[in-house]
Amino acid sequence: EIGWQKWRFHLRWDMRAGLILSLANYADGDNFRSVMYQGNVSEIYVPYQDPTEGWYYRNYMDEGDYGLGTTHSPLLPGVDCPANAIYMSPVMANTAGGADELTDRVCVFERPTGDGTWRHYDLFTQDLDGRPNVELIVRFVATVGNYDYLFDWVLDNKGQLTYRLGASGLDAVKGVGAQSLSDESADADTEFGPLIAPGLAGIVHDHFFSIRLDLDIDGTANRFVRDKLVVDSDLGDSKRTSIWRTERDVASNDSEAKYRLNYDKPSLWRVESSSEENYLGYATSFALKPAGNARPLVDQDDPAVARAQFVNYHLWVTPYAADEQWAAGRYSNQSLPGQGLPAWTAAERNIENTDIVLWYTLGFHHVPSAEDWPVYNLGWNGVTLRPYNFFDENPAMDLPEAQP
Repeated sequence: EIGWQKWRFHLRWDMRAGLILSLANYADGDNFRSVMYQGNVSEIYVPYQDPTEGWYYRNYMDEGDYGLGTTHSPLLPGVDCPANAIYMSPVMANTAGGADELTDRVCVFERPTGDGTWRHYDLFTQDLDGRPNVELIVRFVATVGNYDYLFDWVLDNKGQLTYRLGASGLDAVKGVGAQSLSDESADADTEFGPLIAPGLAGIVHDHFFSIRLDLDIDGTANRFVRDKLVVDSDLGDSKRTSIWRTERDVASNDSEAKYRLNYDKPSLWRVESSSEENYLGYATSFALKPAGNARPLVDQDDPAVARAQFVNYHLWVTPYAADEQWAAGRYSNQSLPGQGLPAWTAAERNIENTDIVLWYTLGFHHVPSAEDWPVYNLGWNGVTLRPYNFFDENPAMDLPEAQP
């Protein structure tokens, strides 16, 4: 169990998921309020886009087939974790029935971001005030084949909780004849991925991560709300011809609660308490704040996505069930299509005023380049949970001033 600033949470290790953060609570005065019961990566899917005989089957379920706990990587001090990091050594069962201590496989460290948490300069009084932003990072690394994945929980002094995924390592390459694009065979050799070194093509591919977020906003009685941003052109005598406003939509069952990010029709995704309100009368809630994302470009019935159908939506919402932990099903290796989330959400189960789970799919397309070879630089993607009417006012007002 770890306490940092107003956060309290628990860490444990799992053979399949790696590090799991649970029982995340935030101190509001003398009261510790529940935010998340459990959060972890539920599945990783990496399909390569080369249909030829030696490549068509390369569609890896990195977590379900191999395990993130069992592919743990040593942490490199000064590179993976800074000098002020505290290291932790989880214990994990091994295949012989014993237990292994995974020495220094998790690091925890605090760092200033160099940004302000908040600031304001008053134009009339010329008063200037602000507070520095500091965050706590909980990190582990798994190396699955050629990829090194960094997994971060980031907690900050604004009451936000972020899950970040970093990718580095080696591209999966295909040996080709072309040494440069001027060679006669270059067009054929780069049909499914660009030349990234002489004689090597980096095959284009996708990465999809399912992040399981079992939220308990002020308890287990929750509901999922979309605040849809809709255009209103019926403005009477106003000189404006159109504005946008929010339109509330509460999801009633899990068969309907499947969503895709749409920048033409945006919405705010939130988990609300069914029983608690702030002093203004709003239901306390946390909002899901996505960053960049992607969806599969191939047909949904293509064999490449058959056993990983969770990738077809950016967000799924289900009622809590103890045996529903893995987005693509309990057994992913050579599994039949439709396991996991598609099967569970076919039953039209109630998700209103009950214990619910969010499954956020984070994806990106990787088109390799010369800079990716011989090892490519670390890149980050993530999603943030931020308080939305959870507090009565800005929870960072009592932060200490910056020291000169």
